[in-house]
Amino acid sequence: MSSIHRPLVRLFFLVIGFAVLFRVPAFCQNRESPNPLLDDSTKRLAEEVKDKGWIIFSACSDKGDWDLFSCRPDGSDPKNLTQTPEFNEAAPQFSRDGRQLLYRRLRREQKIDGNNYGMQGVVTLAKSDGTQTRILGPEGEYSWASWSPDGKQIACLSLKGIFIFDIETKTIAKKLERQGFFQQLTWSPDGRWLCGVANSFDAGWSVARMDISNGAANPVSRVDCCTPDWFPDSRNMIFSYRPAGQNGNNGYGWTQLWRADAEGRKRQMVYGEDGRHVYGGNVSPDGMYVIFTGNMNEDGDPGQQGAPMGLMRLNDAPIIGGESGELRSLHPGAHNGPVLALPSGWEPSWTYAEIFSDKTPGNADQVLMDDVSTLADELHNKGWLAFSGETNQGDWDLFLMRPDGSDKRNIANTPEFNEAGVRFSPDGKRMFYYRMPKSVPLDNNTYGNFSLVLAHADGSDATVVSDSYHWAAWGPDSAQIACLDAKGIHIVDLSDKQVIRSLPRKGFVQQLSWSPDRKWFCATANGLGPFWSIGRIDAQTGALNAASETDRYNCTPDWFADSKHIVYSRGIVPEKGGWAELWMADGDGKEKRLLYAEEQRHTYGGALSPDDRYVLFTLSEADLGKVNNSRTRLAILRFSDAPMIGGQSESHRKQYPQAANGPLLDLGWGWEPAWTFADVEDK
Repeated sequence: MSSIHRPLVRLFFLVIGFAVLFRVPAFCQNRESPNPLLDDSTKRLAEEVKDKGWIIFSACSDKGDWDLFSCRPDGSDPKNLTQTPEFNEAAPQFSRDGRQLLYRRLRREQKIDGNNYGMQGVVTLAKSDGTQTRILGPEGEYSWASWSPDGKQIACLSLKGIFIFDIETKTIAKKLERQGFFQQLTWSPDGRWLCGVANSFDAGWSVARMDISNGAANPVSRVDCCTPDWFPDSRNMIFSYRPAGQNGNNGYGWTQLWRADAEGRKRQMVYGEDGRHVYGGNVSPDGMYVIFTGNMNEDGDPGQQGAPMGLMRLNDAPIIGGESGELRSLHPGAHNGPVLALPSGWEPSWTYAEIFSDKTPGNADQVLMDDVSTLADELHNKGWLAFSGETNQGDWDLFLMRPDGSDKRNIANTPEFNEAGVRFSPDGKRMFYYRMPKSVPLDNNTYGNFSLVLAHADGSDATVVSDSYHWAAWGPDSAQIACLDAKGIHIVDLSDKQVIRSLPRKGFVQQLSWSPDRKWFCATANGLGPFWSIGRIDAQTGALNAASETDRYNCTPDWFADSKHIVYSRGIVPEKGGWAELWMADGDGKEKRLLYAEEQRHTYGGALSPDDRYVLFTLSEADLGKVNNSRTRLAILRFSDAPMIGGQSESHRKQYPQAANGPLLDLGWGWEPAWTFADVEDK
């Protein structure tokens, strides 16, 4: 079964120009409108997606070579990113954070092969706007390369197996048996799975899923399937499928776009059209839309107008284009549209990131997005981060890395346990964290109730201190901790484990933190309002005040180095919903302001750098609670750049029109980070 390649088209056009110059494909039409270009539902779809990032794809230039092009998702603002008449460029992929590109560069005379392009030419890396290109290796190496979620590794597929390479060192981090996988490998957004086309499930063209932790594989759809890709939830896949028994196309039939859960139990047609093969489905970063390519011939319509792309809402699926009588009889409830016609191209990829420095995702008055690499360079030597991360064995270990994401290492390696809630001592010489059996799910609201472990700052010499030191917080002198239980707040001397002093807990329930000047405690508290609030207690008098709002759920407080301000997660009002945001407040609760917010992401676990210049936090796709299904990521911004709005977040941008768009450094998967400026390797 072939994919789509080599349509002989000229430089792509905007949607209207494209439709005028060439025959409009059926998926551009609405059967109830005499003029599909003026159809209101298609106009609304175009307006809806116009500012949702960028699409990149390969297409034939006016010089006859294949270049990489980008455009807005409605087809506007086209750009040729490569302009290399001596080469052909094909199969571009945005990294998950939208900061980088990966594609294959071939010699001009080398024809792009629909079934072997992933083994052709050289793998090329670049910034997402096509600049700063570099060749990763010689021709033919790193075949079927696919980005890791954090953009620091690639998974590659060859006859010898599946190899995971670290990009920086070009070393093999892991090898798996290929289990019949032979092309179109793609790494899931949560980092746990691979998908690809396989011949090991009683058919030559199945799409399948592989567990990276153990290499176990399962079919998702058997027989005549190809070009699989992931939904952002990593639980569902999009792929092309040619059902058997079709009468059209001389009994060969037409390939359709389908979706299925990754276990292959539930399947649904997304788009089909008698008269066109549909390939290259790519789901938008929020899981709401899909782009794809439609072709009259399976080899990409050589000598004709090429392969036009289409965009549709997934909520409108299934959609059937054209007359397609046979297909409509099989799917009588299918819709006619809307489907937005896009320029001719092949193998599109979509990011919601703003990849050009002269564009902003919000209003024109908003601050232009800075170069994220500048922030990364600025952070590289500023100490170390520690955090929890899920391993290939399914447990949560502790990891260390530089604040720019480099030099990452596992410092726990305890497959029988989960580790969480790591905190560096103020002097940077030690750390503590909580340990629980692997069978206990990691939970943002309960991890502080398990065994407290004390270790050197590099994770060595780890020793269980107590099973009863709950929600511990370091004292400013690094020799004491404060703990929380039903009876109160207890200050413990670590040298002899003696309780020095106790205070009433005043409704404090979790996530205790001791101010650097030792005068205050803060924590998540009940009793200050109908939901959780951030409370502050005077360490001498025990006087309590609310530092946060009291009309919503708030959590995960921590101190600024000045001991006068608190960073916390400003949560939701239950009946109104929404997304948790990162805020700061004066200790007395009189002044509060936004630091970071993003629609479709909850923001938790805020931690200031030791000099208060940077803000470190966790982004979660689910409301914590349980961490395993939340797909948590770490990020850093400069305090001076706050407030900041991430992603598209249109409602947030209207509410905070002066908020910055960046730079935000995405550090990949992780949860509940801590930061020290000390050199942890010199303990």
